[in-house]
Amino acid sequence: MAEAAYWTGRYLERAEDMARVIAVHSETHFDLPVGEDVGWGPLLMIAGLQGTFDGPMESGLHVHGAVSASQESRIVRFLLTDRDNPSSILASLDAARSNLRTARSVVPREVWEVCNDLWLTLVRKPAGESPARSNMPETPIGQERDDRIWALRKVIAGCEHLNGVVWGTMQRDEALTFVRLGQQLERVDLTSRVLGVRAESLICSDKGATDDPCVEVRRTAVLRSLAAYQPFRRSTWTSMPTPWVAAGRGPNRRSEGLSMVHFVLHDGHFPRSVASCIGEALELAKSLPRNEQTVAAVNDSSMLLGEHAGRNMTSGELSAFSRELQAAVAAVHENILATYFPAGMSNSLHDPGSKADQANQGDCDEPTRTRIGVESTPRARVGDTIGPEMGKRIYRVRHTTTYEYEAPVEQSYNEAHLRPRDTEFQRCLHHALEVVPSVSAWSEHVDLYGNVVASFVVGGGFRVMRVTATSDVEVSTPATRKMTSGPPWETARMLVDADRLPQSRDARPFRMPSRLIPTSSKLAEYTAVSFIPGRPIVSATLDLCGRIHRDFAYDPGFTSVTTPLMEVFEHRRGVCQDFAHLAVGCLRSTGLAARYVSGYLETLPPPEAERRLGADASHAWASVFLPGWGWFDIDPTNNQVADDTYVTVAWGRDYQDVSPLRGSVEGGGSSHTLDVEVNVSRLNVQTAQS
Repeated sequence: MAEAAYWTGRYLERAEDMARVIAVHSETHFDLPVGEDVGWGPLLMIAGLQGTFDGPMESGLHVHGAVSASQESRIVRFLLTDRDNPSSILASLDAARSNLRTARSVVPREVWEVCNDLWLTLVRKPAGESPARSNMPETPIGQERDDRIWALRKVIAGCEHLNGVVWGTMQRDEALTFVRLGQQLERVDLTSRVLGVRAESLICSDKGATDDPCVEVRRTAVLRSLAAYQPFRRSTWTSMPTPWVAAGRGPNRRSEGLSMVHFVLHDGHFPRSVASCIGEALELAKSLPRNEQTVAAVNDSSMLLGEHAGRNMTSGELSAFSRELQAAVAAVHENILATYFPAGMSNSLHDPGSKADQANQGDCDEPTRTRIGVESTPRARVGDTIGPEMGKRIYRVRHTTTYEYEAPVEQSYNEAHLRPRDTEFQRCLHHALEVVPSVSAWSEHVDLYGNVVASFVVGGGFRVMRVTATSDVEVSTPATRKMTSGPPWETARMLVDADRLPQSRDARPFRMPSRLIPTSSKLAEYTAVSFIPGRPIVSATLDLCGRIHRDFAYDPGFTSVTTPLMEVFEHRRGVCQDFAHLAVGCLRSTGLAARYVSGYLETLPPPEAERRLGADASHAWASVFLPGWGWFDIDPTNNQVADDTYVTVAWGRDYQDVSPLRGSVEGGGSSHTLDVEVNVSRLNVQTAQS
């Protein structure tokens, strides 16, 4: 059923996109002077069927040249209704219809009914709906132009209707994920084919663009065939030619064509751009189990696209790039087939409603104790699949902070970052925050970086305040742990600037210095030893992590949270927070995006393993952004990649953004003592459920 859902998405997208391409191609012939049209052969080239078409080809197969009316009719019927062509629009709708029937237990009946009605509309050829059909009811569909346009518009409108029904009725589970994944891959493939075949229309020399009076008609047709004309007009003023532009008194026509290509490839706000489709496919792939190979293949496509961002391509280079992009999409497709649909394998879909809620809500049992922030994620279930199935573990984290004051405190104002985050590879199953004595006010909000922050006030003349956070967290090994190289670090740095995907835009602020983490030439020089030109970013980052571990001594008594980073760098001593700050500062000084991560380590190490530094308190590590992949976490304190023994609580620019507990008091005398106790214990499923 998952395979049927995936192919449904591909076939529906193929039918809609090819219908739009043929419809725009047909309509453009009316806008071009006689002898200026490009014939009908390019449609076969876009569909990749120029070697499959059965029949003698005339000059219209070439990009330029006239074509006879009979060949026009044969090519359009071949692409529209030929049952012997498995990629025809009618065959695609029939295949989608059959796959929907196979997946009927996970796809609402309404979806199949809409698809079936659309297919029957084309098969039955009802008289009276089409202008040509009313007078010639037995004429094969597509032979007459009026009849053809009617049918193509029916297909486009029907597929758009289908997409709405799919999105409005299907459960947000793996079935919908596979449908959307198929759609995104098919859309990238078709877009790359259109750009490759129409490269000469989009990109030409300034002289060629000036000499061709129909260049704007051809370019407009390309954008319309990709549903990009109106969005492009909104995005840039050069999309609408004016007399002064054509006369050479403004941006030249070649640069205008390049801006069109860049929009279709890279505009992150346009949902049909290649960048948006690949980004969507990446998020969908990450939500599936056993996704390492598929995610890697999608990321390869993203890297390929990013390497061409901002390039001043010729038409030949655009055609070559389109072929590379098609090959990359084909690699993603092959990975999906090999991972999820191997021959003879039966896949069962996950039913998130089949498991009982295992959350333990609990109640307050002491009158002077306030239990705040008690929360169990409704969709979180012990044993649900998150990310790769390998290395999944459940931890109970207990973090107790005790303040003892010299004199009674009248009011204490506090802010806590103690609730573990929900990420791609981590899920907080249960969280409770207990405060002694009881609080007089409490609230909770999400900060700029997505961390959950609890704010509370404690009053009443107390000398001791105890804050205990208890959380049950499910963790799995991040896919980035399996990475061995990645792109060259210079390419990754360039992609952070050029990539318009939301993830990259969110990462850019983490390149800037912050209050506790400056950027400096000294840090850049230290980093350059690891980041030699052309070195893959993952191996360079790991080498930097190892050098910090070797060069700096772990000394808990040497620094405090206010010790300047450059003082730590000079004396080569510090604790985990200092080493995380140092790694982030080094990466930012090189131009990369890096963030500070706060969390915990498993308290007890595996048998025969040494106890790791920082396991008896809150821990900190660094994370570097890899465009296309996401964030890659390293722990310079212990010289390792963060794995499923790490629990992430919060991330930000530096320690001040994510300190576990901070605040101010009224009263309390001139001094106080602070004691922090952290215990991270691994649970089995039965313990977590109790």
